[in-house]
Parts: sequence; C-alpha cells; structure tokens
Amino acid sequence: MEDVLKNIHIDDLPYLERDLHIAQKVSLAFLLFGDSHGHATYILQKLLALMRSPQSEQMHSDLLHQYALNANPTHWRGHLIEALCIIDARQALRKLGLNWPELRLHYLPHVRELALHIHPLLKAMYHICEQLTITQSGRLILDLNEKLTRHKQNNEPLHFYDADYLEIFLLDWLTHRHLRLGDINAVGSDVQLLIEYFKFNDLKSLATLLIETVNSGAATQAADNTLPVEAVAKEEKDAVAVESDAAANAPTAALDRCPNALQVRRKNAGIMLIINQQRFHRDVGEDVRHLLPTVKLSDRNGTDKDKERLTDVFSGLGYQVEAHDNVDHWELLDHIRSACSRSQLRDSVIVCILSHGFEGAVYGANSIALSIVDIQNVLCGNRDLHDKPKLLIIQACQQKEDLNQTCIVNARTESPIQQANMVLAMSTVARFVALRHSVKGSWFIQTLCDTVERKAATEHLLDILTYVIGKVSTQRGDNKQMMVPIVANTLKQKVYFSDN
Repeated sequence: MEDVLKNIHIDDLPYLERDLHIAQKVSLAFLLFGDSHGHATYILQKLLALMRSPQSEQMHSDLLHQYALNANPTHWRGHLIEALCIIDARQALRKLGLNWPELRLHYLPHVRELALHIHPLLKAMYHICEQLTITQSGRLILDLNEKLTRHKQNNEPLHFYDADYLEIFLLDWLTHRHLRLGDINAVGSDVQLLIEYFKFNDLKSLATLLIETVNSGAATQAADNTLPVEAVAKEEKDAVAVESDAAANAPTAALDRCPNALQVRRKNAGIMLIINQQRFHRDVGEDVRHLLPTVKLSDRNGTDKDKERLTDVFSGLGYQVEAHDNVDHWELLDHIRSACSRSQLRDSVIVCILSHGFEGAVYGANSIALSIVDIQNVLCGNRDLHDKPKLLIIQACQQKEDLNQTCIVNARTESPIQQANMVLAMSTVARFVALRHSVKGSWFIQTLCDTVERKAATEHLLDILTYVIGKVSTQRGDNKQMMVPIVANTLKQKVYFSDN
C-alpha cells in the first residue's frame, strides 16, 4: 500500500476533488483541517464561500490541494486516504488504484473510537453528524448557539443556516474554542458542551461515543507512561455504564434504527424499474391521436446522467436495476406490472419515471400522457405487495395545461389496504416546472442519489426524502430559478435500506 500512496501526486488532487459531491467535500475539510486552528479558520471561510456558489462552480474547489500544500509533506497522503475511508468515498479510492478491503482493515478498526492519523474526536464528531437527522441537527445548532449567546461566548455569528452540514457549525465552534480537541490522544480536550447536550436530549449513545473516545486517548497516553487526561466525572461514567453492551458496541449506522421498522435487505432488496424518456415521437393510432399535445415534445438532454446515477446508487444497495429507454405509454404500464409480479418475494419495489409531464400526468415516448394516479394504482394493484414498500419516483414538470388529456387506464385497487406502504416522490409541486441540467442531469434525481448514498446507512426513507426537499429548495439556477419537490406516503412503518 505504501508504494501506491507514494504514487498519489499533489497535482492529481483537483481531478479527484471534481468527483466528490459537496457533502463529501465538507466532511473531508472538517476531518483534515479541524485540528489546526489557523487552517480551520481559513478553510471555514472557504467552505462558506463554496456553499454560496452555484453548483457548477462547486465542482472546481481546491480544498484537498490546499491541504496537501499546508500539511506535513511526508504524511498528507495517509491522512487523506484515512479521511476518504471514514466518509466511505469508495469511488474516489478506486480511482486512486486502492483496494477497499485492504483499506478497511488498515484505516477502519473495529474499535470505532480509534483513528490512525485523523484526530479521533473529529472522527467521532463526523459519525455523530451522520447519525443525527436534519431535525436533530437543526435543534442542536439552535440550542447551542442560544446557550453560547446567553453566556456571551458567541463571537461573530455564523451567517449560514443549512443544518444538513453540521460539520460547518462544529468547525465554527472549534475555531472559537467552544470545543477543544486537545492533542492526538485527546489530552487537553473539552467537548463537554456536546456531551451535556446529548445526555439532556436523550442521545446518550452519542455522549458515550465522545466519552469513550476521550477515554481511549487517555488509555493510550497512559500506556506510553505519560500523565493521562483527567478522569471523566463519576456521573459520566455511570451514564456510560447504563448503556447496554449491544448499544455501545453496535455499528455506528445502526444505533438509532427503530426495532419494528421495515428493513430492505441488500441480498433481497428488490427491483428498481427506470423508465428513461429522452426522445418523443407522435406516431400513434387514430384512437389516441386526439391525446397528442399541440406542440412536439423536446428531447430531454441530461436524462441519461440521471439513469446512470440511479443505477449506480441503487445497485449498490442491492437492487436489481432494470432500465428502459423511450417507452410508449402502454409499454410503460406493462413494465410496471411485470416488475410487481416479480416482486412478491422481494423486500420492496421502486419505479422511477424520467419524462416530460404536466399537472398530474407524465408522458410516454409516443407523447401520450398517463395519469400519475393510474400509475400508482397499477403499482398497488398486486394484492401480495400491500405489506411491502413501493416507491414511485417521478422526474417531470407539473405545469397546468388545460388542453392536455391523459389516456384512460382501467386501473383500480379493490381495497384501500392495497394502497398501504406507498411512497410518491415527485421532483416538483403542482403547477411548476422541474429543473434539469442538459449535461449534469436533474436537480431532484442527482440530489436524491447524493442523499441516498450519504444517508442510506443511517436514515429511514422519509427522512432521506425530507433531506432532498430541503436541499433542492435551497438551490438556485443561473437565472435564480428554484423548485420544491413533494412527497406523499402511506407508510405504516419506517423503512431502512440495508446497512451491510
């Protein structure tokens, strides 16, 4: 491995960084710069400027290059690789020619409080960011900032408000010394602000993680015959003791999962059907010619990027991805029926339609529209699937067009129970367009894939979709365009994707 690391050149880093999404860049900056006060202050300002930039400019950041320039010239490669392992950036590691099983053994020990190069408290705080829901993160930020202001410890307020990037707020608190990391063994550390918050808000497992990380550093220091960090107060030890061994030793991703949730297992996840409409024609029979739109539908450039990203992300979760391009309206329904009939022994089924549309409808490749309600009824029509999660994802405009009509489909469910455990996730609310980049793909699908990739191991399905709504709604196009996705569901339980 050492030989491979030596081959990583500083000039390769800008190209590597282009393949990282913005959430990964924030996490890497936190892990790599968080333990250097001067550099952390500088990089915090860089991150804030990056977050306010258009998406097209966010690709061309130079955070990793800056790290390599300012770090120890003999050690920066090991630090970088460990940070990439911690955030599970496997695609980037593969591009560097590194072997994931070997890396995992080297950089991700089973004792999660330990780290090789990265400061262990930064690693622990990163995992905390991954475990908290956006609601929990937002509440933590508000409560701690209010507490610091009340005690006049808040310096210049941070003009940033996206709770999805908790690492930015942690970096701010570190630069103002409200949190202290201490040395590499956590000697001289002070994370009591977080420990007390987690205990008070029934998040004891997170307090435990911080306490055990500090204690592990103290034990390491003691083994080296050096004065250990001051012992944790007795009540903190008692709080740790009441945590069950199962909770203390559980994998990070599984700590907060509900015991009665529906689990989508990797080995039996199910079918993901992608209907990818890029080109449209008007060659239809006389019986449906009156349903054609008055204007020829344009090509949907960029939709292949959405198809590729969906395939990559959901196949990684164990789904059998079946993608079909430019499908006429009746064929579209046949594909859905086929996927449902083959899903009776699977854990779930996902249908994703990428097309043009108008309010309440989407188009087949033959320019004939289908009602979204009818599509839902077809998806829910199989009685044997009522207890399984069924996810319908639609990327299509939903503008109001009075002249359009949909093909009448005899699709009805016989019982309301067949509509249970159904989730409809749409790129936009009614009466508005769905924005799509002609090269990079659509805002909604790309953000969905980024969020699933980042959160699938820790968050249930509806929380993931809530993240997506929040993220998309903050984006702005070059001409200040904006959009808000919408989600409707009849889930009876929380749904988690496989975490192993």
